[in-house]
Amino acid sequence: MAIVDDIRTKITTDLASYTAFKVSSELPFDSNGIPLYAKNMKTVYVDDAEESKVQLYRTLDQGEVYQTETTVNAFLCVDAKNQPSDIDTVIANILGARDAITGTQSNESSVTSEIEDDVITYTFEYNITKIS
Repeated sequence: MAIVDDIRTKITTDLASYTAFKVSSELPFDSNGIPLYAKNMKTVYVDDAEESKVQLYRTLDQGEVYQTETTVNAFLCVDAKNQPSDIDTVIANILGARDAITGTQSNESSVTSEIEDDVITYTFEYNITKIS
């Protein structure tokens, strides 16, 4: 959970000056699987992390080196017709939250967008790779 908390904290800090946007501490879906980010526009929701751990290689002394890949998704919805004027900066700040995670092999982030019923849903994906 530390990765999710670090990403959420970094997004909260980076968006503090953008008063139209909020960051929720809740998960992005309610108990019925309904996306909360679609109901609460201009609110960033960060999902739980999905983690996979694979053996990268075995050392000569029979030790093992593992690669842990963690994926975290975040969501944001805005009105497609009346997008905030600073949406590009907000998206850049959310993508930059990957830098909050240190001691890793690689930190990557990407964003995709989908328009449905005059609502743009931005889905952010953070891929964090750590060698241990």
